[in-house]
Amino acid sequence: MKVLVTGGSGAIGRYVIKELVTHDIAPTILDMRPPQKQMPGVDFVSCDLTSLQATLATIKGYDAVVHLAAIPDPFSDPWDRVMSVNMATCFNVLEAVRQNGIPRIVYGCSESSTGFGIHYVNLTPLYFPIDEQHPCWPHETYSLTKRFGEEMCQLYTTAYGFQSISLRYCWVWVERNTPAIHELIELGKKGQRNPKDWFGCYIAPHDVAQGIRLALQYQFPEEQKIPFEAFFLTAETTFFPMPTLNALKETFSPMPEVRAPHYYQDNPYAPPFDIRKAKRMLGFKPTMDWRDYDNWEKP
Repeated sequence: MKVLVTGGSGAIGRYVIKELVTHDIAPTILDMRPPQKQMPGVDFVSCDLTSLQATLATIKGYDAVVHLAAIPDPFSDPWDRVMSVNMATCFNVLEAVRQNGIPRIVYGCSESSTGFGIHYVNLTPLYFPIDEQHPCWPHETYSLTKRFGEEMCQLYTTAYGFQSISLRYCWVWVERNTPAIHELIELGKKGQRNPKDWFGCYIAPHDVAQGIRLALQYQFPEEQKIPFEAFFLTAETTFFPMPTLNALKETFSPMPEVRAPHYYQDNPYAPPFDIRKAKRMLGFKPTMDWRDYDNWEKP
């Protein structure tokens, strides 16, 4: 399988490249800058994805595209630039997939697309755990681009028939976040949590990479008319030092309905986002725990 990874030189992309190579999938990195470490057998192409013509000329001849390239948050760039860059690049990549006959795209989405990740208003979910059927209420620029990008994938799949999978992974603990991560770990050791971290969700980049590989390998049922799926990906637990429902009861009053009590009975520290669909359909199994962060392998 020949796979193009946009943003493959980035903080998450380099984990994805290693995962694919390890599982005998041939990746090519597309980015504006080459990777810090060049892996044998991994090609690199430079492309400005904000240019439709450049994107069409570059993204062709692959079995699948993993689209990770994006401005990753609304904090370091002007809001209008986040919106324009993320939406233009997503559109251009989808057009290249369509026009050049690429059969599958895996879209790097975010739990922020729901309105419960990066947010400016503390909205109350209808129920817990939040599954892929829960309404999405994004309300800031980054979250909106991620939600719109997922909708674009679904609409393109509906219209043109190529396969698309959107992965709503939560806060990815990459190296640039290390100081903030250490603060959370120290709080956890004391049995405390920052009340601003209302959901406590995170995921290791290794497990994002696992989810992307599994999405590339997933076989849609022949009877499925629209080959699109969305999946939440998180760690097996929150980074809270207390059971999840206890933390949520401190945050929400009244507490929303818990529709699957056994989800938290089986794992009291299970995340507020429901990862059972990813486990069942993709075979996703989180491997990394927040308490062991300093021992996580870095590619």
